[in-house]
Amino acid sequence: MERFDVSIEGNGPGRHVVTVRGELDLATADRLWAQVEPLIGPDVRIVLDASGMTFLDSSGLRVLLLMHNGAAAGNGSLLLVAPPPAVQRVLDLAGVTGLLETRADVQAALTG
Repeated sequence: MERFDVSIEGNGPGRHVVTVRGELDLATADRLWAQVEPLIGPDVRIVLDASGMTFLDSSGLRVLLLMHNGAAAGNGSLLLVAPPPAVQRVLDLAGVTGLLETRADVQAALTG
């Protein structure tokens, strides 16, 4: 089983960088949601650094959509940073690339 890690760093008021490493799947999706859900609120920007994510399944995708919908409901946003090709392929196949915005790096996501 591949190791899964989540770290969260505040970057100013209403700005959070969530770094995910490993597989975001049925076994880990609820763990990510439990750590991110309390961050969601009005005008919050969540930057999810996906550069270390090695796998994404439908359970992980569900959490990403929950994060997006929760942030958008409060006039906030979720931005994905540098999803690897395997993860990007799942996003493309699911038809959510227009909904889940991506950025090349964390700094671009925090300022853009």
